[in-house]
Amino acid sequence: HMLVGSVFALLSLAHVAAHICDFTKFASADEDDLYALFGDKLGVIPQSKSGRWGLLLSTRAGVTGIIMVVCIIAAYSVLRKRRERFNLFWYMHHLLLVMLIALSIHGTQNLLESFQSIYWLIAPFVLYFIPRFLRETRCSTMKVLEAKIKPGECLQLKLERPKRWDWNVQAGMYAFLNVPEVSRLEWHPFTLTSSPANDFVEFHFRSVGDWTEKTHKLFEGHQPAEDGFTEQDQPPENPQDYPLVKVEGPIGASSQGFRDYPIIVLIGAGIGITPMISVLRMLLEDPGKMKRTFFYWTVRDQRSFEWFTSVMDDIYDADSKHILQIRHFLTSAKHDDRDLGQVLLKYAVRAEHKHTDMDLILGRQTHHQVETGRPDWDDEFNSIREESKELGYADCGIFLCGPEKMAEAVDESSLKLSKEDPDFHFYFSKETF
Repeated sequence: HMLVGSVFALLSLAHVAAHICDFTKFASADEDDLYALFGDKLGVIPQSKSGRWGLLLSTRAGVTGIIMVVCIIAAYSVLRKRRERFNLFWYMHHLLLVMLIALSIHGTQNLLESFQSIYWLIAPFVLYFIPRFLRETRCSTMKVLEAKIKPGECLQLKLERPKRWDWNVQAGMYAFLNVPEVSRLEWHPFTLTSSPANDFVEFHFRSVGDWTEKTHKLFEGHQPAEDGFTEQDQPPENPQDYPLVKVEGPIGASSQGFRDYPIIVLIGAGIGITPMISVLRMLLEDPGKMKRTFFYWTVRDQRSFEWFTSVMDDIYDADSKHILQIRHFLTSAKHDDRDLGQVLLKYAVRAEHKHTDMDLILGRQTHHQVETGRPDWDDEFNSIREESKELGYADCGIFLCGPEKMAEAVDESSLKLSKEDPDFHFYFSKETF
């Protein structure tokens, strides 16, 4: 999408530059030549250069051209504000529709050749407006079955799965969510944590912006908290009591390619675990050609580990063949191998968990010990490569959902190790936020 946008901007700049050259030539051209070229389409052609510029800019092509240039400048000028002011970015992005309408009118005066732009735009318009129309119909509405606020400001939404999802939903997909009581216009993408085998659709998302904060507050009074019920002392008896939620999807994502590899590495950073939970659930239900999966979850706040406590326990219990290796990392707690105290503490924590399943960091029993610091991807991938080769496999797929810096580190490490060993190759796919 960004590549197409960049090419579009460059071609638009070239188009405008060419017209500026044409306007300059038009302003100083011989009057007889202009009438021979345009006939009476422009009416009376002024003698002065400024008058001729004004004549061209006042034509239908000139006015719509100016509108399109203004739309492009306005839309592209806020690209760097996407994270800080997403709503501004989102609404300005929709100036593309104004630009396309102007483009449909741009050549209707037939100044140089027959008008045809509308014929090129019919198919894109239809493809764009069909899903927008469906968003406003009842088919986009899904019944909320359950809503919970997890520790660390994470909202879990469980929705009734419509029958139309039965034939096209896959693990790792995402969908656009809309809560009309929060905003009728805003639709935000979230990955599924449910698997295709579940008879419900499930999402988890953190409160990190205006829309998510308002959505969290809206559902707080309609659902039981993690450690008890709301002030009504019971969850809604009727799902109709929940706020209305609309869904557009499911839509494909890069993590869907996990089926192509016998050895899989899943990496989730913070709430980026959501597509990986869906993939893990699917792999346990139907492993396909998968022989071993390595799962990494990194978080900054230890409360985040509470988001999927029951899910991770279920995954652990369901892994009867021990094909999953799960690693949790608390990145806010730094680890230094040069510090003897930290090294001894690390071994003490590991020994305690091995004998009692007690995680000293979380202060409770868990199946998966939490490690401190960031993963050393060179060491991790080297270990994965050696174990994979022992199993007789030469390919490994890495799927990541996390920040761009983490993606760069994983990509760099996987490329380096792939170049070092021609008999083994890592294939990397990412979703970044």
